Amino acid sequence: MKKMKLINKVINILYNLKNKQKFLKRLTKLSVVQRSIEVRKPEYININGDIYLGENCKLLCWDLFENEKNNQKLSPKLQIGKNLHATRSLVIQCAGDISIGDNVLIASNVFIVDFNHGINPMTDSYLDNPLDVSRVKIENGVWIGNSVIILPGVTIGRKSIIGAGSVVTKSIPEYSIAVGNPAKVIKQYDIKKQEWRFIRTDESE
Repeated sequence: MKKMKLINKVINILYNLKNKQKFLKRLTKLSVVQRSIEVRKPEYININGDIYLGENCKLLCWDLFENEKNNQKLSPKLQIGKNLHATRSLVIQCAGDISIGDNVLIASNVFIVDFNHGINPMTDSYLDNPLDVSRVKIENGVWIGNSVIILPGVTIGRKSIIGAGSVVTKSIPEYSIAVGNPAKVIKQYDIKKQEWRFIRTDESE
């Protein structure tokens, strides 16, 4: 039994390496890619055009979450549009559905995730909880600043800007500037007047 598990593990490693090589070969045809790119489960990743990934970027898909008490099958789908520019150290972790539109600009050290561990405290470890998966959508033309964290269940509307260091916990409407932890909209673009206008916020919230 142990021997069979070891054989299956080796087969899976070789299969993943083969798929990663194919994916990176396809990726370099489409994209300008720097060194130190990490890809996990490339068969779940679809790229629609030329993109730029700086060094130390990671595209990580998870189709199975395993531990002693939990064996959860997942169906990840990571969709990336054309003209994505990720400066460096972008980490995307996808167990469900993450879509990034066209012409998106992502600065350094950005983290995007569409899942979290359950929060039942009665398990031995929170790792024993099933994953809670919720879609993340980043629409066309979005600009994400340095060190931003984008959490599950969030949609960022087209042409919006997320300020450096922000943690996005709720959806952001299109043509908005959002900052802070949690991120809140502070400006919206008036298309008719072609100018950004401030949004009043209640600091006591």
